[in-house]
Amino acid sequence: MNALLAILSLVSTALCLAALVRLHVLPTGYRPISNAVSDYGVGPYKRYYAVQTSAIAVAALFLAAALWRETHPAPLLIVALLLVFAAARLLIPAYPTDLDRSRPTRTGRMHVLLAALAFGSIAWAAAALPSHVDWPGLHSVLVILGWVNAGSAIACGLCMSSLLHTATEPFFGLVERIFYTSMLAWFAIVAIHLLAS
Repeated sequence: MNALLAILSLVSTALCLAALVRLHVLPTGYRPISNAVSDYGVGPYKRYYAVQTSAIAVAALFLAAALWRETHPAPLLIVALLLVFAAARLLIPAYPTDLDRSRPTRTGRMHVLLAALAFGSIAWAAAALPSHVDWPGLHSVLVILGWVNAGSAIACGLCMSSLLHTATEPFFGLVERIFYTSMLAWFAIVAIHLLAS
């Protein structure tokens, strides 16, 4: 059963990655260096954005179940954070971002709140996992990925702050894609470890 959960998490992570790649090759007019990933959630290609958010949410649910069943004692904090992340990612397509961030709407503010919950919960989970599991062969990799994930999530938050937004807007997309890359790598590595154990 644990192997099946790990496989399903891995497949869902791969689906998220495939949807993200697809979004980046479509003629959206967005620039990956400056545009946020959530900008793809507005307009004619928003279904791909919804696929990637749903896929990684499902990956988190499967990973939470696998960690709950496989790890003793179960890392309750990590499981809870994965559930928060999944809920935020499932809800976020219903609250598209404001493309004009100088004129925030109620929907756009909800998007920012859900993004903050998602980024914060998965960054915390990634950073905390090494101290909640005894995986000696993977400890260093998990520590590095956890810090990259947490650092890039914090950097995204700082870039969005009113103090730094104007200065960081030209390269916000790059910072966010570092976060996405480290997050997807973390999901894949944890799922592969659970599959192999």
